[in-house]
Amino acid sequence: MKRILGLIGSRRKVANGEILLKEVAGSCGEDYKLELIRLPELKLEPCRACYACLGPGKICPIKDDLSFLTEKITMADGIILAVPCYILGPAAISKLWSDRTIALSQRLQDFWNKPVVIIATAGIRGWEGYTLSALTAMVNIMGLKVKAAKMFIGALPGEVMENTEVRRQVKAMGKALFGVAAETEAGQCPTCRSEIWKFPKPDFAVCPLCSQEAMLEFQEGEVKWVFGPPGKRFERPELERHFGEFLPAMVKEYIDRRKELALVRNPYKTQNNWLKPKNAEQ
Repeated sequence: MKRILGLIGSRRKVANGEILLKEVAGSCGEDYKLELIRLPELKLEPCRACYACLGPGKICPIKDDLSFLTEKITMADGIILAVPCYILGPAAISKLWSDRTIALSQRLQDFWNKPVVIIATAGIRGWEGYTLSALTAMVNIMGLKVKAAKMFIGALPGEVMENTEVRRQVKAMGKALFGVAAETEAGQCPTCRSEIWKFPKPDFAVCPLCSQEAMLEFQEGEVKWVFGPPGKRFERPELERHFGEFLPAMVKEYIDRRKELALVRNPYKTQNNWLKPKNAEQ
């Protein structure tokens, strides 16, 4: 029996994302057990940027529910992530979780290539913003494997399932979870599925998330995307190098130079005009 972990980024009960998630699980074609976590109900604190979690055997010193979430991901055979769009981007809980990726990098071996299907929801077409791209980047940098990712439109809870095309799309996403990955859609990066591109030159594009490159050529009366080699940022050697070598080296450099850098920092320590609410801890 497959164990599917459903991660829901909305506080709304039985909203569009939750409905779609359960439909995807039901279409996976496997004997499965679905376990659900509502991410906003977890205690997840902001990263302290202390780097105490770097290095073999190190763990994050923050005492919250990140370790609980990490263990549930490790135990799952597949993951379905459903997050709504709030103000042109994914609900804040997803970014709060993503910001703790340095601590999660210690579990890269456990996370690596674990299949994930991403469901994003938005109430109004044209107001999806960067939601889907942010979610695909978050999942990729954790070492998980995106098998399908799609934005769905529906403002009212349950409304999204009134569209017969959505039912077909959801069924295909369910099959992709443990089967062949869904093809990328037009405009998506073929490596990481991001929908965001930078254009350093009029005929040259770069994915700012995975570094995939593409040339834009005018062929047969229309613009064609000609993609270069896959972007390497989310490949395992690159992630291991970033989290296992580059960041620890930066910590060491800071320790070696802290007296030198203190000369720059110390004058700013006197500028303490911080505003806090009356009930804030001192």
